[in-house]
Amino acid sequence: MQKNIYRGYNSWEFEKSKSFKLNNIDLVKSDLLNHIFTKKGERVMMPNWGTQIPEMVFEPLNEDTVDVVYDELEYVFNYDPRVDIQKLKVTPNYTTNSIQANAQLWYIELNLSDTIELNIEFGG
Repeated sequence: MQKNIYRGYNSWEFEKSKSFKLNNIDLVKSDLLNHIFTKKGERVMMPNWGTQIPEMVFEPLNEDTVDVVYDELEYVFNYDPRVDIQKLKVTPNYTTNSIQANAQLWYIELNLSDTIELNIEFGG
């Protein structure tokens, strides 16, 4: 059994898991998602924390939007010292007006690879 290198708490998944505790990959993924879906400037005393992604959902889905989402995701994954990007793919789906992002990440201290998938829907 692998030692819990990272330990923390999160209330988002309580209904499903009946626990507030998160460890290792689950905690890192939760931290990454928090960073991605926090609006830039929203965090007190950290005006550069977060991304433009939460504000972009009302923008039209076009190549520029896809490029910005890619850049923002790449920034977040490079910002976190616990992961390295192995592969990042951002694919627009014009039929559903959404972007599917798939990141293959290497969890450095855990010495393993895992995927994080995001579906970002646009209303514009």
